Amino acid sequence: MQRQSAVTVPPAVAVSPAPLLIDIRAASRLLGISVFGVRVACWDPKTAHVLRPVRHGLKFLFSPAAIADFAAKIISGELQFPRSPSKPKRVGR
Repeated sequence: MQRQSAVTVPPAVAVSPAPLLIDIRAASRLLGISVFGVRVACWDPKTAHVLRPVRHGLKFLFSPAAIADFAAKIISGELQFPRSPSKPKRVGR
């Protein structure tokens, strides 16, 4: 007599695919900086070339691969975070 063992196969877990584009809040969380810091990086021509932001109305959207590439270039020293724009000081009134 042969005994058949019942093997339980777990159901397929539905894994959602990675998003193609992420918003500025998610990009700031990935980089560990503020949303304004990401905006400043978008305004600077040197860093905007690496980040490659996509404008959708008033929103900036980013590719997760571009964010990872930007972080790698910051770590390797190829890029530096741009300085925040400052308001011109009023002299005298």
